[in-house]
Amino acid sequence: MDRELAEQMLAAEQAEAELDLYEVETDPAGPTPEGYTIDSYLLLSIIDALQGVQAAVIAAAGGDPPRMTPMPRPVTAVDIVRDAQRDDSMQGLIDQFTGSTWEDE
Repeated sequence: MDRELAEQMLAAEQAEAELDLYEVETDPAGPTPEGYTIDSYLLLSIIDALQGVQAAVIAAAGGDPPRMTPMPRPVTAVDIVRDAQRDDSMQGLIDQFTGSTWEDE
């Protein structure tokens, strides 16, 4: 990689960080699919498994285990649309079998 390009990238990141010091990120961005390989997948799976082992050891010792949160995986636009369609389909199914309430009217 070109050294000047790397310095420009770092300067841009620092400038962005200085602007966003007091802003809370509402929707944390996960990794992008670019560069996501089988190695990345396997490493993330190992990290998730180790978190499970850590929680089990703490629980076995009588402690309160930490909440397990899996490492973020890349999400594509197709995945987002597919999830939205599945949610709409499930809501339609729920609406078919539930009666209307006074709040709906």
